[in-house]
Amino acid sequence: MHDAWGAIFVLMLFVASAVLFARLRNGAGGGDERGLPRELVGAEVAFAEQTFRSARNGLIAKLDRAYRLEGQLKLVELKTRLSDVVYMVDVVEMSVQRLALQDQTGEPVSMDAWVVVQSSNTGSRRPHRVRLLGRDEIDSMAKRYRQIRIGRISDPTPARSNAQCKRCSHCDRCAATFHDR
Repeated sequence: MHDAWGAIFVLMLFVASAVLFARLRNGAGGGDERGLPRELVGAEVAFAEQTFRSARNGLIAKLDRAYRLEGQLKLVELKTRLSDVVYMVDVVEMSVQRLALQDQTGEPVSMDAWVVVQSSNTGSRRPHRVRLLGRDEIDSMAKRYRQIRIGRISDPTPARSNAQCKRCSHCDRCAATFHDR
């Protein structure tokens, strides 16, 4: 009789542990604010998963979240990765988001933003503050991109890594030597 009660107790303990593990792994109890920097916890979500256009620059960007805080919007981008790292492409992406959002809404958007990196292994999240690029830098990048697309620049500079180069939609326009680095 004691063995049956022991088995039931162990089974109940196992089920409770499994439920607790699943809730922690899926982020229950934290919702959308899980992993946000302290300054944004409780801030108003102004925009979520929306696309914005800058007619002035010819840019289109879909942002994850924009929070309204102290009279301006703050951008937050969630990235799920194996490594807890922010890439320059994240900064460029969010800089374009900033311009498109600001141009379409007329609201001021902070030059400081947050990339929240979620571990694909553990589900834990960590915020990273980034400084966005200015309008002149983005304009220059957009102009160069358009020139590459129409063939005015025949020797585009390769990305910093082979992996980035191979994922680029303009890979076929680059010299083969870029891919053999």
